[in-house]
Amino acid sequence: MLLTSPLLGTIVSGGLFALAAPTQDELARRELALTVLARAQQEGGPALEFARQLLGGGSSFAPYTVACPSNVTWVRSATGLSSGEQSYLAQRQQYIQTAVTAQAAAHGIPTPPRLPVIGFALSGGGYRAMQVGLGGVMGTMNQSAEAAASGIGGWFDAVSYQAGLSGGSWGTGSFMANGGALPTDLVNNVWDLSSNLILPSDNKVSFYYDLVSEVDAKDSTGFPVQLTDYWGLALGNHLLPTQYRLDTSPNLTFSQLPSAVPALGNASLPFPIIIAAEREPGEYVIAENATVWEFTPYEFGSWAFGSDTKVRGAFTPLEYLGSQVNNGQSNGTCWKGFDQLSFVMGTSSTLFNAGLLTLNGTNSDSVIVDAIQSVLSSLSANENDVALYPNSFANWNPQPNPISNFTYITLVDAGETNQNVPLEPLLIPYRETDAIIAFDSSADTTYSWPNGTALRTTYERAVVLAQNQNVSIRMPRVPSMNGFVNGGYNTRPTFFGCEANGTTPIIVYVPNYPWSYYGNTSTYQLSYDNATAQQVVLNGMRSFTLNGTVETWPKCLACALTDRSFGYTASNRSSECQQCFNTWCWDGTDNTTTPDTYEPVVGIAPSFLVQKNLTNATGTAAGVTATSGAAAATSKSAGDRAALVGSGLWAGVVLLSAALGGAWVVM
Repeated sequence: MLLTSPLLGTIVSGGLFALAAPTQDELARRELALTVLARAQQEGGPALEFARQLLGGGSSFAPYTVACPSNVTWVRSATGLSSGEQSYLAQRQQYIQTAVTAQAAAHGIPTPPRLPVIGFALSGGGYRAMQVGLGGVMGTMNQSAEAAASGIGGWFDAVSYQAGLSGGSWGTGSFMANGGALPTDLVNNVWDLSSNLILPSDNKVSFYYDLVSEVDAKDSTGFPVQLTDYWGLALGNHLLPTQYRLDTSPNLTFSQLPSAVPALGNASLPFPIIIAAEREPGEYVIAENATVWEFTPYEFGSWAFGSDTKVRGAFTPLEYLGSQVNNGQSNGTCWKGFDQLSFVMGTSSTLFNAGLLTLNGTNSDSVIVDAIQSVLSSLSANENDVALYPNSFANWNPQPNPISNFTYITLVDAGETNQNVPLEPLLIPYRETDAIIAFDSSADTTYSWPNGTALRTTYERAVVLAQNQNVSIRMPRVPSMNGFVNGGYNTRPTFFGCEANGTTPIIVYVPNYPWSYYGNTSTYQLSYDNATAQQVVLNGMRSFTLNGTVETWPKCLACALTDRSFGYTASNRSSECQQCFNTWCWDGTDNTTTPDTYEPVVGIAPSFLVQKNLTNATGTAAGVTATSGAAAATSKSAGDRAALVGSGLWAGVVLLSAALGGAWVVM
């Protein structure tokens, strides 16, 4: 019956069935496949499906139907942690106990009476943030000889959570999928950073054909497809294990991680969380009212629904995301495979969809351009940076549920809210977090360094939610953006929340700083040679370890991470830990005058550390040499623009700026 198609008759008469078997030159086969697929796209229907099968096109990215389970709670009110998360954390306790006991002994402090709950938060900022954030994580890993020697290594096993946003979600997703490998090993053995994410220099035909084929397969199931599908697949092709890439089988789901990755199956890694923000129809995301959505291996949902008014949120099982659920009950049609990890990572970084728009102005192979143009033809200018998720909360608790009538939940890069560090999931009271290590690689300043905007925005959001909408997130007070820079808090680690006496976690803020390398590469730089990537990762680690040059830092960090477990205040804290707090805690001052342009110099220690006689002026540890390298060219804003133009992304960024009403979103 398929052969009644005129296109398929042409395929058969032309002898193209030979393509069903492997040829000596797979690239040549795919070049021919592009032409055939283009014609199949024009005809559509059974011709498209047959062409995909005939030409070896992939379909593993697509969701698939399954029998609906009878023992699933389809919608759970956000009144506590999920059973899956609780079970994971209980299993992780053995690692935390061993690590906390060892670290307390190593740094000469008592073993706390209860185990602290510690979280990592990895900021957005593209490949730069992925590398810097995971470099910071590596600073806690004893597998790194440098981290172990610094006195910080060993804390990794004491961490309960790892949250990522945008570029930080790439780091979190890739790190988890690859079993918690040392980030420098990911650079050398797993990541494909030398090939541009969107405009690869080689195997372009295969790459584009596979992208189109996989997204078409999802489209054929009836689910909406967006630029995010293409973008997510491209991310996965560069960052996930090789068995889950476009030329193998890009079908690793987020919910599958505990069964697919032994280190997550035995809870020897922190519990992963990736976040995105909701943009309701007809609105732009603004920090004070954005709904933050979470993905964990077990659930998808939000702790509070609504824009103008917040109400208690809910969660649905991630494994069955996309299933038709109404009023908290399945209607008998269930799906798996919608929660592809690459799609979730793409959802958390939709700002980068702008890069795909530039293909419309290139001479790239016409099939990918045609495919993307077909997506764009159904979207308005304000929808290029979104990901659509079927609303599992439709008609559930409809009176106070502001998303009850939505067919889809529209998600965007949470960095668009200017909350570019994913603190909020770790501030939820139910998680009872004691300390958060926040790695900030935002490009806030003229020369792409952080200036604390992300933390200040989260603090202001917390105030608004508490005053006007009775929503609690346990965010400590922080200075203004100008106060961050004037106080030098964006140059070195700082403790926030010291004065809160246990009502909030202590945030250990770790900004990107050029200890050994200019790690302020452009957010939109989508390719790195391995040597550069190694240096950016190592500099991220040294931003946390202070390059191993501050003798008292490891003990002071131990004091901060365990402080809430002791229930300490200034009146009963040990003298050594109190001295640490006197040194590293924000003292509450906020100099709001306009600061000078912030332009740190590689290899020069932050002035605060020198003035306190904590390190020497160069801040260079034995055996570690400061390197300027190619990244120095991007320390100027003009360098960022040059990198964008060279990668073909500048036009896409301009388009996205226009789509956002001309307001720049800096990550």
